[in-house]
Amino acid sequence: MDYLTPPNLNADVYRNMTITDRPPTINKHLQFITIYNEKSAILGGNNLTDRYWNGIVWYYNDIADFDRDKALFAIKTESCVCDAVFLQSDKFVIGEDSGALQIFDLSKMPNDSEKLQCAGYATLHDSSLLTLSAFTDKEHIVSGGMDCCIKIWDISELMATYSFGFAHTDTITCIDVKPESNSEFASTSSDCEALMWDIRQSKPAQSILKKDAGLNAICWSPNLSNILAIGTDDGEILIIDVRKGGVKVLSKSSAFSRPVHRLSFNPNSESRVELAACCNDVFVEVFDISNDLLLMYQDDHHTDFVRGLTWFNRYLYSCSWDNTVLKHTIDFEINV
Repeated sequence: MDYLTPPNLNADVYRNMTITDRPPTINKHLQFITIYNEKSAILGGNNLTDRYWNGIVWYYNDIADFDRDKALFAIKTESCVCDAVFLQSDKFVIGEDSGALQIFDLSKMPNDSEKLQCAGYATLHDSSLLTLSAFTDKEHIVSGGMDCCIKIWDISELMATYSFGFAHTDTITCIDVKPESNSEFASTSSDCEALMWDIRQSKPAQSILKKDAGLNAICWSPNLSNILAIGTDDGEILIIDVRKGGVKVLSKSSAFSRPVHRLSFNPNSESRVELAACCNDVFVEVFDISNDLLLMYQDDHHTDFVRGLTWFNRYLYSCSWDNTVLKHTIDFEINV
C-alpha cells in the first residue's frame, strides 16, 4: 500500500526529509522587537513547532504597521534567532541558537535598489547565543549565552577581542551595556548572581547582587547611569544603585508569579521612572521606580508569552509568541 503515508513521524519517509522537502511553516513565535527610528526596525521570530527549528528576521522601513507582509525584507536563518541589536539605521547584529553571530546591512545595488545581506558571520560560542548589547561607539558589542561565556566583539574585524570563559557558572541570561560607555556592562545568570564588568580593569568583574533564585534580566537606566533593574526567576524585580562606594537595593517588588523575562526603561529624557517588564505570561506591565515600583500600567491582550519590549517616542511596543505586535500608550498615570 505505497500510497499510504506512514503515520509515525519517526518513519523513514519523515526522518529523511530535508528542510526544502518540508511544507512551509509560519515563524509565529516572535522573540524580539527593536526600533532604531521611524524608518528602521527589526522583528525576529522562530518556528518552534516543526521538526526543523529555524528563525526569520523582518526589516521594516516604516514602523506604522508590523504586519509581516509589509516588511521591506525578510531573512531566514538556519537556527532560531535569540536577540538583536542595531549598530546603525541600516546595520544590525543578530545572535542565534546555534551560537552564531551575523551582521546584516542594507546595500545599494547597481540599479539603485536596496538589498539586505549578510556582511559577516562567526560562530565562537559553543552553545546558544542568548543576549547582545552594543557599546556606545557601535563598533564593539558584547554577547553571552548558554556556554557561560562572555565575548567582546570588534565588529569591523568580526573578532572576539575579549573572551571570558565561565564568566558565570551557569547560563548567561542577559547583558546590558552601561549608557555612554565603551567598557562597562552588567550581566545576569541562572547561577543567581549579577556582575558588573569593566574591561579596563585587571579584575574586570564585580558581584553586585546574589539571590536564591536565578536572575533572568538586567537593564541600565538610560537617564540615571547608576541605576539598574534586575528581574529574577521567582518573578521579583529589584532596583539597585551601583554608584561608587557600594551597591544599594533601592526597592523591590514581587511583580509577577512567573519568571521575569525582559526589562526595559523608557529612554525618553523627560521620563526617568518608567520601567516596562514582561514575564513567562501574557502581561505587559510598567512600573514607577521612584515610587516603590508602583504598577502604572498593565495589559493582557497577548495570548501567549510576551518576549520582546522596546520603547519609541513615548510608546511601548511588545511582541509575543502569539504572533502579534502591540503598541501601548502609557498615560503615566496609574492605569490598571
